[in-house]
Amino acid sequence: MTRLCAPFLFCISLFFSDLFTGSPKAHGQTPSTFGAQIHKLIPREHGIDFVHSDGSNGKHYIMETVIGSLALFDYDRDGWIDLYLTSGIPLPGSPPNSETRSRLFRNLGGLQFEDVTERAGILDGGYAMGVVAGDFDQDGDSDLFLTHWGNNTFFINEGDGTFRDATVETRLSTGERFGAGSLFFDMDQDGDLDIYSASYVDFSMDRHRVRKIDGYEFSLGPSDYPPSRHFLFRNDGMGGFEDVSQWAGLSNLKAAGMGVLSADFDEDGDMDIFVANDQAANFLLLNDGEGRMTDAGLASGVAFDRYGKANGNMGIEYADVNADGQLDFLTTTYQEEMPVYYECIDPGVYQDATNIAKIDARLYSHVTWGVGAIDFDNDRDRDLFFACGHFLKNLHFIDDRTQLKVPNFLLANNGRGKFTNVSSAAGSALAEVQSSRGAAFDDLDNDGDVDLVVLNVNSEPTIGINEVVNGNRGLALEVVGVRCNRDAIGSVVVLETSDGVRQKQVVLAGRGYESHYGHRLYFGLGRNPVASVEVTWPSGHSERFLPKSQDGSHVGTELLLEGTGNWMRGERPDR
Repeated sequence: MTRLCAPFLFCISLFFSDLFTGSPKAHGQTPSTFGAQIHKLIPREHGIDFVHSDGSNGKHYIMETVIGSLALFDYDRDGWIDLYLTSGIPLPGSPPNSETRSRLFRNLGGLQFEDVTERAGILDGGYAMGVVAGDFDQDGDSDLFLTHWGNNTFFINEGDGTFRDATVETRLSTGERFGAGSLFFDMDQDGDLDIYSASYVDFSMDRHRVRKIDGYEFSLGPSDYPPSRHFLFRNDGMGGFEDVSQWAGLSNLKAAGMGVLSADFDEDGDMDIFVANDQAANFLLLNDGEGRMTDAGLASGVAFDRYGKANGNMGIEYADVNADGQLDFLTTTYQEEMPVYYECIDPGVYQDATNIAKIDARLYSHVTWGVGAIDFDNDRDRDLFFACGHFLKNLHFIDDRTQLKVPNFLLANNGRGKFTNVSSAAGSALAEVQSSRGAAFDDLDNDGDVDLVVLNVNSEPTIGINEVVNGNRGLALEVVGVRCNRDAIGSVVVLETSDGVRQKQVVLAGRGYESHYGHRLYFGLGRNPVASVEVTWPSGHSERFLPKSQDGSHVGTELLLEGTGNWMRGERPDR
């Protein structure tokens, strides 16, 4: 995926750098006052003996350039968040290596993990691209869908700590393709989960070529291959899926898809889809209520950036960035393209407000991938994390403006959607220099704040354990559907604290860079007790939950069960 850089864009970046970066004084946050420290763990010392592989052998295949996803989810329902880290396998021309494969790590508590890949029967032998978790059969545990350069794989969770490969029996096999991000959602409001699965390009080994620059070889990019069609699978309610892509209107929508995300963007009562496309206009697929999709990317304002340019879009996040009660988009992009903040100005209508948010202009030099809008310091606003790194192994021969391995970025929110770079003072996990891809965020140690895991290409993952040092508290909520899908995907949750501050989040399955996290919702509380929580379920009906604890103290995860109006106190596991 080699792209030649436009020099005039570099000049534009310098000219507007003061607009993007702003001053710490104006933001109200400086690196020295950021209220969280994210400490790096040595993965193998905590049972995570994993080194990612892109399977490369010097032939510069395009698959190597876009690999790298992960999932954080509680696969055994013991209250501790587990890790699924994807990997490639040796590509053609390489000797076989059984050690290079995706792995499942069970959280034992106390920041100790165990590789249970074989015991759990989740032996994926493919070149993994994207991963998403969701309860497709409504039995109370999370199943796992994987895309590959190759066929899909679907693992059904048996509920006893093991999985079985159900790809064929569920009719989710697509044959050989170049898969990308996927998501679970309820396309037709029938109470079960369907799957949208993006594809990258139409690539086969007989089409493999390389590009030579100054005598050095580089992989080709998405514009050098035909775009591939995407897939929509409807859950038939009887243990299988049906490919309804053509019926849904997707046959002519072809682009190099990457990250995907689903929610009710236009607030008309059904689940829509955002697809981040590489070197093509983004899709915003609006649902007619039955699952037929119409692309409204251009009309909604998210197809291009504010210059009218189709970026090399990678990952996607959906959050209320500026605390105005509306959920916005963030997309990550290629080198010499800023990540884009699409501010929601009306349901289903967005504007590129990247410059207004003062997102750090130094990101312009790097390729950005994983992204999260996370309240790391529990101060009731969403900070921004960007995973960075290039993929061209010979990059240093032709370009000195960035490197293969670079630090990731953490930007602190001032409470009004303006950002300051606090990476240098946010802890040792932010000092890592890697070629990062997917990033996921959850509370690995059940201490009330959000930790991070970053998948690094051909290296160990970055495990960052968060310590909130400003005295602020946080709350974890898990909403459970009864009439809607059990995972309550698509539910909108609004939490209000005693001083009247309201925060909005939505339950997602599939986000970031082809990854999965966030079935639990984490709300920073500052030092204020919770007044109420309102859940708008996918069916459209709303329900108010009043906390049992009036002193603001919360332990573990609070469960909100559809139709009860009551908090079901989740106790912290004793491991």
